[in-house]
Amino acid sequence: MSNLVQRLEITAHPQLEKSLGYRGDNRWIAWRWEPEIDQLICSDGKIVSTGNNLAWLVFLQHDLVQPVLEDYNLGKGDRHSLLLDRQSRNLYIGEGNEIQNLLEQPESLVLLTCLDRKFGETWQQKLAKTTKSDHFRHFINLIPVSIVATLIGALAVGTGMWVVPAAQQKLTQKNAPTSPMSFEANCYLGNSYKFSSHVGSLTGNKELHLIAAYEATLPQDNGNPSKNTIAVKVQRQNKPIILALSAYASINWKVTIEPGAVIEKIIISGYEKQTISGVTGIPIEEYSSYKGTGKSLSDGNFMYQWESTADSSNSSSIVTKLEQISQTNLTSFQGCYRGTSFMIK
Repeated sequence: MSNLVQRLEITAHPQLEKSLGYRGDNRWIAWRWEPEIDQLICSDGKIVSTGNNLAWLVFLQHDLVQPVLEDYNLGKGDRHSLLLDRQSRNLYIGEGNEIQNLLEQPESLVLLTCLDRKFGETWQQKLAKTTKSDHFRHFINLIPVSIVATLIGALAVGTGMWVVPAAQQKLTQKNAPTSPMSFEANCYLGNSYKFSSHVGSLTGNKELHLIAAYEATLPQDNGNPSKNTIAVKVQRQNKPIILALSAYASINWKVTIEPGAVIEKIIISGYEKQTISGVTGIPIEEYSSYKGTGKSLSDGNFMYQWESTADSSNSSSIVTKLEQISQTNLTSFQGCYRGTSFMIK
């Protein structure tokens, strides 16, 4: 197993993943900070979603956690990820790409647990071996491990209970928007297919959200046209929304609008023809250069990541054209090379 992933000498509280915003049922989960959007990102190898920022800061500032993790800069940088085995409650730290590769190869994760089985005792086992006088000292240190999950859960529902001073100071200094963005996506997460996102302007009387992918089919589908659907769910209710959907391959965008969300217009763009299903009565503008309308927003290049790459070199020009035709600044972008579902929250 790679030296880039190491077992930590702390174990996770049973409610940790729930407190940090994970709602799935996979055994393995990883968290990392995405500084570009100032957001906690959670991945279980299949689903990528946003987590609870405040809970993450509280967790990192805990007396038993901070000494172990402070060198990894998990509250500011994106180099390292924290990995949890929900079965053993063991925690691991490692390079983000390395951990993402492990999540995509469950057999490697099983090997990791075998190699680390005798790594060391959990704090519960160490407590059982202490002397009577040591019991009290360890008990004082261990009480917060139980408290922290209750605290984080309370913060998640907005009670405003105790906040670690360092975390509170950071949040006070940060000019957070009143309606922060939240994403959730299902992407095929190969080395070059990572989920990408960006939060832009949250001002103005409407919002422009762009979702992009190269294609929808999984590798084993071999381009099967019957599996070219990407599901898009819109939950956000902040302001009227202009929804822009872009892909290279022919995609059927299946849009679901949750009660309270308002879609003013949908813009679809691609090399091959794009279609919309699931909605009625909403104006749709199409820009498909090859088999569609004969006009495109992309000038031959199609973005699926926010940062510039060889395959998405003119991503900024696509955004510029969208902003021009909608007369609205971009609010958010999310995308990946091969996606099957996206959500705006």
